Amino acid sequence: MTAAVTEQPDASLVDGRLQLSLGSAELRGVVPLVRWRGSDAVERTWIPELVAAGDDPTTFVPAPGAGGRRSPPLEIALHIDAVPNGLLLTLHVRCTGEESLQLVTLSPLRTTSPHGLALGGATAARRWQRFQQGWQSWSNARAYGPDERQRTSAVPFWRAQVPNPRHVADGVPGHLRSELVTAIADGGDGSAAVVLGFVEADRQQCGVDIDLAGDVPTRIEASCDLDGITLSPGEELTSEPLLVVAGDDAIALLERWADELGARQGARVPEKPPSGWCSWYFYYTGVSGQDVLDNLAAIERLGESTPFDYVMVDDGHQRRIGDWLDTNEKFPQGMAAIADAITATGRDAGIWLAPFIADPRSDLHHAQPDWFVRRPGGRELAPLWNPGWSRVRAMRVLDTTHPDVLAWLEELARTVRHDWGYRILKLDFLYCASLPGVRYDPDATLATSLRLGLEAIRAGAGDDAFLLGCGCQLGPAVGVVDGMRIGSDVAPMWDLAVQRIASRDEAGATTRVAIRNTLTRAFMHQRLWSNDPDCVMVRTDRTRLTDAEVRSLAVAVALTDGMVVSSDRLETVPPERLALFELVHTLTGGRPRVPDLLRNPMPELLVSERDDDVLVAVFNFTDDAQPRSLDAAALGLTDGEVPELLLGGTVAVRAGRADLGVLDAHDARVLRFPR
Repeated sequence: MTAAVTEQPDASLVDGRLQLSLGSAELRGVVPLVRWRGSDAVERTWIPELVAAGDDPTTFVPAPGAGGRRSPPLEIALHIDAVPNGLLLTLHVRCTGEESLQLVTLSPLRTTSPHGLALGGATAARRWQRFQQGWQSWSNARAYGPDERQRTSAVPFWRAQVPNPRHVADGVPGHLRSELVTAIADGGDGSAAVVLGFVEADRQQCGVDIDLAGDVPTRIEASCDLDGITLSPGEELTSEPLLVVAGDDAIALLERWADELGARQGARVPEKPPSGWCSWYFYYTGVSGQDVLDNLAAIERLGESTPFDYVMVDDGHQRRIGDWLDTNEKFPQGMAAIADAITATGRDAGIWLAPFIADPRSDLHHAQPDWFVRRPGGRELAPLWNPGWSRVRAMRVLDTTHPDVLAWLEELARTVRHDWGYRILKLDFLYCASLPGVRYDPDATLATSLRLGLEAIRAGAGDDAFLLGCGCQLGPAVGVVDGMRIGSDVAPMWDLAVQRIASRDEAGATTRVAIRNTLTRAFMHQRLWSNDPDCVMVRTDRTRLTDAEVRSLAVAVALTDGMVVSSDRLETVPPERLALFELVHTLTGGRPRVPDLLRNPMPELLVSERDDDVLVAVFNFTDDAQPRSLDAAALGLTDGEVPELLLGGTVAVRAGRADLGVLDAHDARVLRFPR
């Protein structure tokens, strides 16, 4: 679908502020904002009134005297370019003083009007839904209602990993922070929506803050973090460009944003997402070389009915975190021999690495103590504790702005790819490279720090390697990785109350949370990378997942068309569950859409448009058995008898509706419609 607008987007000045008219949406009282620190280390904010820049209708500059008695040592210009269905805003800044400045924030858009946004002509926000994009792979992505509070866990384990450390949610009523992109839509009939998203994000961390007071939007600010980098006298830089688009279909607008970001950053999108087997969710860190070879033999016995493009050795092969080329005693064959055994079957070999962290007991840490990020007081940054690696020691973070570290990363990737033979590299805990700290290069932003590390790995691995990001900040990775984990880890359980409470339901290694992000980030797939929704668990041993929950996980992965990966001990999986895994493969290949993305925090409707048919999944994510039906007419689907693909049989579609009966808790049904 296309997101229709009723008139040509336009930017006009009203009393020193901009009015952005985009058909179904209007942003009022818009100005740029700059935050910086001078030599006195005091943070200052400048929100100037604007005038047109001479004869250039696309550029706006501060009005004369906008800086007050003491003009800021800055020269700024806001460029606005018309693009199909929207506007593109970029803020340019130049240091005009005699001293260097430390830039904190550049905001190409900030509303100053009490009614800064109108949707469909209305400024009341009683039914408005807002899409919140989390900071990294494991962070929440979901819709928030106007009365919901965005909260962050107070538990250090969660707080250190999931939220953006520069923008931790404060729990203030009406305030929402969305990283990289947001959508605001009429939650009633969805007839009006606006998307604000940055379409480049490799230099700066970007996000959008929205404040509501009662039913009135009081502030919308789209900002880029500069992390205090130095702007010397005469130097210039720009914010990342911000796309603002409006229309009658919020999902189409999010797809449009992803298309634009992918095009501008050269997204690597495989023609078809690879499928595979991964050792993690059955063996965890206890995996051995023999375990991998046993499952490789089981895959060979299954034959072509269950395709596996690769076999991956996950966490558990290394002697210590950081000493990636030193294999432990569970792999006496050596990692090159394991890769040879896999590739001899015609499959790619995959391996897990966490390249930006190291155990303080590792040889790497002992040999190169100057390679690690430090706190301002001089102590090493130690943000990550994982009981699977050490019961008492937290991991340290490599400084990816250090040239020697970048050379080491490149050589590591070259060895693993070209000497050992692993083409699929799963790169985990990548967010650590973009945590605040003291680095070798003080003028590298946190986004740049992550990007440099990823580019070094790509340089060593080569263009034909498949890099899979995990636990990764999203924007800086576009154009470097081929696949991206877009949710938290699955688990052999549906939910865990202690995790839900401890993380305030913003993360957690459970299947429910993994499915949520699989649905809410489906629009990124094959636009920014191939989505990795994590593994499909179909086993019956060492699991607490019900038949219904296994079906829902399988359906969510299949119809969102992401990477299909098994992590079961294959020789013990019963035939009926293997048949379900085979069914997953037959249901891929479509273009996913989640029609209720902006209506439900946990969407329950998923559509996959394929060349010959349309698959529609209906879920019941409540904790009780409930009746479910489908409004087929709203999806443009016709009446008739259509097959149901999970339990078998057919379902009658009459007068545009299909009655699916009572679904068990956490269950799903899939209908196949002709095109």
